[in-house]
Amino acid sequence: MARGDGGSRQVKLFSRMTGRKRARAAARRLAFDPSAENYLALAHEHVVCGTPQEVLRVCTEGLQTHEGDPELMRLAERARVLMLESRIRTLQSDLAIAPRPALWRELCDLMLESGRTQKAEEAAEQWWSQSHDGEALYFRARCRAELFFAERRAGDGQVAYELADKAAAQLVDDARPLQLVFEIARRVGAWQEARRAIARLLELMPGQPDLETRFRAVQANVQDARPLDRALLEVERTGAFVDDVPEAQTAPASIAVRPVLQELGAEPHIHAAVYVRGGTALVQGPTGATADRTARAVRDLLQNSRASARRLGLGRPQEITLEGEFGVLSLVPGDRGAAALWSAGAARGRELEALARLAGGLGGAA
Repeated sequence: MARGDGGSRQVKLFSRMTGRKRARAAARRLAFDPSAENYLALAHEHVVCGTPQEVLRVCTEGLQTHEGDPELMRLAERARVLMLESRIRTLQSDLAIAPRPALWRELCDLMLESGRTQKAEEAAEQWWSQSHDGEALYFRARCRAELFFAERRAGDGQVAYELADKAAAQLVDDARPLQLVFEIARRVGAWQEARRAIARLLELMPGQPDLETRFRAVQANVQDARPLDRALLEVERTGAFVDDVPEAQTAPASIAVRPVLQELGAEPHIHAAVYVRGGTALVQGPTGATADRTARAVRDLLQNSRASARRLGLGRPQEITLEGEFGVLSLVPGDRGAAALWSAGAARGRELEALARLAGGLGGAA
């Protein structure tokens, strides 16, 4: 066994040495010809050497010259993910030995940055159970707020608001919980709660011009205020925050939802094209009760997939594909809703692009 382990170490050492030699040769080729291909070649050699920080450095340098290159961008993002994962593992090991607030804070921040909202919430709850630290309470609120902003469920918004309010009571000199309270209240149109939060922020940070401007804007809306619970339910029903409306009104008519659905639905291999946003749905293809059932099925599939992704720690789903005897359902969730296509076979590239456009920023056009 000892000889086997020694041989394995020798192989790894030899592999690293040859990898470094190839990386130096790739660097010389890059110096002679700084093309995107040569940047990629050097980055790939650093992948082989197992140095993601060097991969990121090379890709970042390459993108300064070859802005928007998709392969450099993809490799840079992968390197960032690997570096985040490595740091998260280190933090988890350190916390198992000697837990302390700075490590919990960084772990929660990195998990949120990497889209692992449920894992971040679990870490914040563990931190809270060990210490009852006000900052742990703030991170619990922040995690639940991320879920609310993504999925717009009233229950998540209520929990996030209550946790943030409790954190603000504990962290009396910390602006972050109050800023979160304000952001939740502002986005749902609960102007009374938003005004109280911004007033407390001004007491904490007097003379801030941006806070004073926000206070005046909130004050102007107080007459149209709704109770927080009703405001949260309205967001869940419509799928829209109050600041979604102006963006929708300024969206170009050429990217409205209905014409895109009609264009997709006109293809003979497509059975249905669907757009859902909160309680609103548009369906092209099926009519009457069949259209209603189709919209409900798409909405249920979306909610269940998001819940399952959270439980598994996968972050927000980007594309969902369901294959069956009667075709393929392609579902693309986005910031402003979700778009789906039920087709005879796998969705084509341009069709998936159309779904992504609808889900990403065109919800108000419905």
